[in-house]
Amino acid sequence: EFSENNYRTYPIGFIKYVKPDEKESARIGEIIAKITGTDPGKSLTVRADLSYEEFKQLMQEIDDILGGGSSYAAESLIQYGVVPLSYEEAVRRYEFVKDYDRITGGYARLFSDYAGTLALSILPVFLAVILCMKDRQAGMSELLYTRKVSGLRMIWTRFLALITAEMLPILLLSYVSNMSVWGEYPGAALDYLAPLKYDLGWLMPTAMIVTAVGMFLTELTDTPIAVAVCGLWWLIDVNQGITSVGKGYALLRLAPRHNSGAGSYFRTEDFCDNLGRLTANRLFFTAVSVALVLLTVLVYEAKRKGKLHGYDKVKRAVARMGNRKKQSET
Repeated sequence: EFSENNYRTYPIGFIKYVKPDEKESARIGEIIAKITGTDPGKSLTVRADLSYEEFKQLMQEIDDILGGGSSYAAESLIQYGVVPLSYEEAVRRYEFVKDYDRITGGYARLFSDYAGTLALSILPVFLAVILCMKDRQAGMSELLYTRKVSGLRMIWTRFLALITAEMLPILLLSYVSNMSVWGEYPGAALDYLAPLKYDLGWLMPTAMIVTAVGMFLTELTDTPIAVAVCGLWWLIDVNQGITSVGKGYALLRLAPRHNSGAGSYFRTEDFCDNLGRLTANRLFFTAVSVALVLLTVLVYEAKRKGKLHGYDKVKRAVARMGNRKKQSET
């Protein structure tokens, strides 16, 4: 990349090629020379007397010059490292995967990584917004307000219906995905409930929080603003990347990441070490989603009593602005 002066980066999750100017390229050359102890065009061997901490600082400076998102960031350098694995360690890891995960747990985690990131952290908001907006568009809101059914029952039933509709396809796909490898482990004691456990414990809290945000903001504003809010949240969450297990299990991570990658033994030990953090993350979002549903109930009851009509106020304000403009033109 230095020789071509063309660097591949992912500053916001999408590829971007950076071409440093002459001054920046010269500084990168100086850093490479400092790392190797010679001209950057002659050697790629790291100096023997260079500490790893100094090496990380120098590489991080290159990442800063490129605007971030490159492979030279300090937290990304681990991808360049290879540690020889002894036969005994390989056997120990395999036995751990076989006993703890019963093989299928690793595949269920891999499915959860993709399903949470690409589907459940964004798609449920569309269902929630469409369902809530349908009432207003069809003129059903006033009719529903006059019914004897409580707001709690109405909103909670709607929430559970949405979660069921969102999770059924995920449950089906998770089993289709997991079943595709069952035949590769004849005689092994597989965990046939692994997809179900990960669907409910890992993926459902993501669906719950996105659905709850969609319902609350739509009920509060009578607008589809929740789509923009959840879309921005999803974009930020996806772009955090999976450069470390710690970041993948952060408390506020909408979709926890645990992409096993090729030959990584499903990272079962990493998963066990971070199970407490993952549990805290999933319980946190479950609690927040329940709180948002209850707030949605309060908003619904207030509108039912005629105390809150956010959409009507916005519509009247826009109408008044239009009238003033027409009067001014007249």
